[in-house]
Amino acid sequence: MHARTLATSLSIALLLTGASACGDEDPDTIPDRPTPAACPAPQGGPTFHDRDVEGHEVWSADASPHVVTETISVRDGAVLTIEPCAVVQLADGRSIDVAFPGTPTTGTLIAEATADRPIRFEGLDGARWGQLFVQSPGTARLAHVTFDDGGGDGVDPSGATLAAHGDGTLPTQRGLFVDHVTVRGSLGPGVSVRRMAGFAAGSTALVVTGSGNDEHPYPIEIAESALGSLPDGTYTGNLRDEIFVSPESRIQEDATIRDVGVPYHVGSSDRDHLTVGRYDADDDFVTLTIEPGVELAFHPGTSIRIEHSTGDFLATAALVAVGTADRPIVFRSAADAPAPGDWVGLWFGGIVRDETRIRHARIEHTGADCGCVLLTCSDVSQFEGAVIMTQPPPSTFVTDTVISEASAHGFVLGYDGPMLDFEAANTFEDVGGCAMTLPRMSVCPDPRPGCR
Repeated sequence: MHARTLATSLSIALLLTGASACGDEDPDTIPDRPTPAACPAPQGGPTFHDRDVEGHEVWSADASPHVVTETISVRDGAVLTIEPCAVVQLADGRSIDVAFPGTPTTGTLIAEATADRPIRFEGLDGARWGQLFVQSPGTARLAHVTFDDGGGDGVDPSGATLAAHGDGTLPTQRGLFVDHVTVRGSLGPGVSVRRMAGFAAGSTALVVTGSGNDEHPYPIEIAESALGSLPDGTYTGNLRDEIFVSPESRIQEDATIRDVGVPYHVGSSDRDHLTVGRYDADDDFVTLTIEPGVELAFHPGTSIRIEHSTGDFLATAALVAVGTADRPIVFRSAADAPAPGDWVGLWFGGIVRDETRIRHARIEHTGADCGCVLLTCSDVSQFEGAVIMTQPPPSTFVTDTVISEASAHGFVLGYDGPMLDFEAANTFEDVGGCAMTLPRMSVCPDPRPGCR
């Protein structure tokens, strides 16, 4: 091991006073800290770490605090195990990297504790430390761990305290496991997951609070690949209580967007469309499921796009967004002052699959430029709409849904084929264009009607 355990001296004790042992702080001011009985005062620390981990290294509770004075890596197959009740203190801007740098490589961090014997990461003498960074194929398992005041100079420029990156290829690399993990006071987002990374199966009870800055105000920032693995938790008390989704490519695996108690904020520019579907039509189609109660807020100019590949134009994805009367699914603008025409809406670029269903939803603030020229028998020159279809759908797959505050049309049937009545099964409030446009049929009415 490359840890150097030093005998406790008066000078070191003075340096580390108030930050070395579990259970020695005032429980009324610092929540979730163990009692002295659960985490007895360590006798062998402090222990200093300034070199990379090799082999299998164990950071014990009794040798706490473990003081990280230089950024260290766990790579080349190394394993770092941190015992329950251990305290890890990191100097200003210092981090722990798993399987980084020098990828492809491997590394494992295991910090699994219990409710009454937790593990704590914090800055040395109140410093703003860096982050715990996990690079695929490295893995980290965290249970009953608290991270305080991280997000300083680290790999992730957003200022995240806990970050995981994949290698940008499928399948999604779910190497980060969290169970009752709390991130407090992060400089930027508490957690950042990007480049085809995701949370491991069984992850639960993630808490991010007191985090964010003006440029990165969210508790969590993820790419679309991590949407289906986001654990339940508490994501409030931050500068902006929304899950930020930064699209990098498209959703190419089955995923479920869960109701985690706060909205999802999609995109930061008008190019950040949330796209669902495989590139290769020969592959199995992808299903994106949205749970009741989910609220998706889209950056102005963006859309949710259900794509096709080539050939028969059959969509390579299905969208299942079935809410309830009491808990509708909401698609809306992410603007600070939402208005009609902020974002595009739902765009179906291929033949809608039979599996696609939208029910008990609200679609608000649509009508931004879709850049589309479609087919119609309606006397219209613009094809913006809340729901845009470019190929004949198999059925009226949208029901019991409210189209509200739309600057343009509700449903755009922009194809050659039969008319399906989407108007009768849905509700329209403050729609600037047609509730529904006509498709181009074999013979159009003469004169062409303004709407259907």
